[in-house]
Amino acid sequence: MESVNSVNVLSIDEERLKFRVIVGIDAQNNNATPQRFGHYKFELPPLTSFGNSNHYKQCTMKLDCISCSSGLQLNGAGAIPEAVGWSNGVALGKVSALEVILDVPSSGTLANSQLAAADAGTGNNKIGRFIQLIPLQLNLVGNSLGTRISTVGGLDIGTGSFAWQGEGFGEAMMCGNPFGGPVEIKFQRPDLNLPLALVDVGNAAQDVGIYSLQFTITMVHNK
Repeated sequence: MESVNSVNVLSIDEERLKFRVIVGIDAQNNNATPQRFGHYKFELPPLTSFGNSNHYKQCTMKLDCISCSSGLQLNGAGAIPEAVGWSNGVALGKVSALEVILDVPSSGTLANSQLAAADAGTGNNKIGRFIQLIPLQLNLVGNSLGTRISTVGGLDIGTGSFAWQGEGFGEAMMCGNPFGGPVEIKFQRPDLNLPLALVDVGNAAQDVGIYSLQFTITMVHNK
């Protein structure tokens, strides 16, 4: 029996409609810039004429991956690694998954949060925007001292610093054309309607996070 291998070859025109957008935010150094806690804006200009065409008013969008770490650094051998956690601006909380919301219109996503007893069985719905859930893992990434082991009183308390990292699962979602203006990113815990940011545990209201995100955007021709 003969076997046949098939390969899906995209045309050059199809490849020209696909864009990769990488966003890096150092919130600690942006504190002087007026912005809300857990909200970050960036300009997304049209990269080609396809992003500024009346023939392409929609796209599919997916968040490929995210990495969140602290802007705080170790400052010497034996120093205690930074104590960092997720906060809603008032108190710290445990976060195992991050809801990433963009103010890009989309009718294909819905997020339902059930926080209080009154929400059981119904919940509160968030619709009308791009929303993607990212499960998080805590990974060792080193620090300003490389991979030096930090100790206190001879007790090993860790090697370097950690980052919360995750990948986006599922298919890309249909959205409005995001090119041509500012885009706002917001982080939330799925069961809460409050913004989240990485903070020093000694100050739950100061964002010290460094956030790196990668999106894939594919323009879709009007029907």
